[in-house]
Amino acid sequence: MPELDFFSITMAVAINLMAVAFALPWFMGQKISASARRSQQFLLLQGLAWVLILGASRTQSTFWSSALSLAAISVAMTALWRLGRALSGWLSPRSSALRHLLAAGCILTPLGFLGLIQSLPERAAWFSACYGICTVLVGCMALQPAKAAGKLWRHIVSGVGFVMGPVLLLRSYIALHPDWLQQFNAKETMIHQTLIMAPAICSTLLLLAILLAWRDESQRQSLERHQEDDLTGLPHRHTLVRQAQGMLRRSQRGHLPLSVVLLDMDQFQRVNRRHGYDVGNEALQLLSLALQKQMRGDEVAARWDGESFCLLVHADAAGVQSLFTRLKSAIQLGLMHELQLSLDFSAGCVHVPEVWDSLNFDDLIHEALQALRQAKKNDQGGLKIITLQPPDHEGSPALPTQRSTR
Repeated sequence: MPELDFFSITMAVAINLMAVAFALPWFMGQKISASARRSQQFLLLQGLAWVLILGASRTQSTFWSSALSLAAISVAMTALWRLGRALSGWLSPRSSALRHLLAAGCILTPLGFLGLIQSLPERAAWFSACYGICTVLVGCMALQPAKAAGKLWRHIVSGVGFVMGPVLLLRSYIALHPDWLQQFNAKETMIHQTLIMAPAICSTLLLLAILLAWRDESQRQSLERHQEDDLTGLPHRHTLVRQAQGMLRRSQRGHLPLSVVLLDMDQFQRVNRRHGYDVGNEALQLLSLALQKQMRGDEVAARWDGESFCLLVHADAAGVQSLFTRLKSAIQLGLMHELQLSLDFSAGCVHVPEVWDSLNFDDLIHEALQALRQAKKNDQGGLKIITLQPPDHEGSPALPTQRSTR
């Protein structure tokens, strides 16, 4: 087997990593996510680490060789930390144990290297062992995502971690026992070249995995953008359902009240028949604009179905009544001014003063629909509020029967 050119391999890997990192804005646009930014930093730092390693291997000065090696190790460990942060963003927060172990490894590796700076074999063994363990931790972080993510790039990251870990541990052993390879005779060269090639190959595979992760994220963002209603610009129903889970958790953590409000335009089909669908669409757009203006940053308004809209607000019954009054005034004035049209809407609301563990969004929507039907049945243009109280004990049903209406 021909002798591998370590300089050429190192330069090729470094250039590829840094070139792709600099080209990130062309891949995903100027406004990239925090996770993509961290993965970009990983590539840049990884490429820089390779360059520093190359510089340390080429210099004849012991001082500069040690200084560049220490800088390379510090940069490489920082790169691994940024990759771990990127995985946390793409796959949801990772295990606290994995994060703490990775953080400890990233800090202790350069410190231990500095303590062993005078002994080349020991510092090489220390770095290889620590870096190998940290790559295994990163590989574990790519497993079991808590939200939808591509399998291929996650499997590549995990595979790289689980391959690089044993390879680097073997290199650590060889650094302390250089005579170990002699027993392999002719195979010595093959094993040596394999140990040289493995990091370069794994770095290239990580580059591929990050590109796939970027594509996965870009496609997901594109899908989310298309989940907005073309007519009103509000989120679709299925987007609201997904966001509702976060609001339920936020309400429970922060002890915030939560209300689900369903709005439905009264006699809307008659408007379409008399004035045409274009006027009806303009009326829906005016309603959606009024909703967007009334929603706070932590609240959601979405198009539910046809001329129906759904609101998720952190408000009590009095707050919902006030919101209903403001919306009614804004919409009726807007319709009369813009379209010379008189149109009203009814609303049904389920209010939860305190969110409990077994409560889910389906239960809330069911009650809100019942309230909306009552509002339309009793008097169009009205508001019906149902207040749900938490169950008294674990055995109680998820939706208690104790209710108040107004």
